[in-house]
Formats: sequence, structure tokens, C-alpha cells
Amino acid sequence: MVRSKARAQPKKKTSVHDKAESIQETLAVAPNSQFSIGDAVHHPMFGHGKVESIREDKLTISFDGNVTKVIREDFVTLKKR
Repeated sequence: MVRSKARAQPKKKTSVHDKAESIQETLAVAPNSQFSIGDAVHHPMFGHGKVESIREDKLTISFDGNVTKVIREDFVTLKKR
């Protein structure tokens, strides 16, 4: 008897805004960051993105293609305005 495998349910994509913390809370824990919320950044593998939140030395960045990653500051560069 051959049984078919159960299909995995697709993951529901959550908005960056659903996961984001308040700006006041974010700024309170990252006062020495060279980055600001809304800054354009570049990562060698993920490409160009926008800083959505900052916590300690980690940035939550939205990249092209609806990809969001949490990356340490020293792995991205600030794009010139």
C-alpha cells in the first residue's frame, strides 16, 4: 500500500510592522548606533535594504523581494544619500 505524504501548510507571511517594536523602545537600547530607522543599507549577499528597527548591535532590515533579516551592524554598510 502506498501512502501519500502530507503536504506542508504554507507559512503565513507577517508584516514587518507586526513584528516591529516601538521607536522609543528601540532608540532606548541602541543610542550608539551609526544607523537610524529608515536608513538605506547594503549587504553583500542580500543586497539593498531599509532599516526597520534597531536593538543592541542588530538591525532588522527589509530587503528587496519581501525579505526581512536581523543582521549585526558590522555586516552592512550605510548607503550614501
